[in-house]
Amino acid sequence: MIFAIPPLLFAGATYALVRGLFLDYPKASIDGELLSRKEQAIVAACADAFFPPGGPIPISGTEADLVAYFDAYAARLPMGQGVLVRLLLWFIEHGPWVFGPRPKRFTKMSHAERLRVLASMQKSPIYFRRIAFLSMRTMLTMGYLAHPEVCRAMHLVHDPDPFRLGEREARETHSSTELS
Repeated sequence: MIFAIPPLLFAGATYALVRGLFLDYPKASIDGELLSRKEQAIVAACADAFFPPGGPIPISGTEADLVAYFDAYAARLPMGQGVLVRLLLWFIEHGPWVFGPRPKRFTKMSHAERLRVLASMQKSPIYFRRIAFLSMRTMLTMGYLAHPEVCRAMHLVHDPDPFRLGEREARETHSSTELS
């Protein structure tokens, strides 16, 4: 006995799948190197979940230009790792369909729901979900702490060469040119 799927049901299911995977994303927030508008929306949603507007530091994740930072960071990675970062974004976006709390895209959730998803990823018994959470949190935190306004708000001094390796190289280069 063969079960036939009515054409209207099939068309509706196909539309729902296509819409859930590819449609209803905002316009791209930056003219990026790598990330699509969908991926930019995912990064923005994660950035504001980790670093919300009105949080302990008054600059939100999107105000700290984390979408642009993340795009530039991912574009600098070797191709294989860049693909993995993009898959990470898709996993975060569509993971709630599989793992809950609701069968809804991450970007369509409220702030509170996003926090629940991230907390469930952080405490998940599934190793891959925990690593996905840690990876995203690490990349966004690097970008957040690299933003000058965040540094000022935290009273940090931006120092790209804390061990003065650049000065040492300059001295060595200068002394080698004097000897020549």
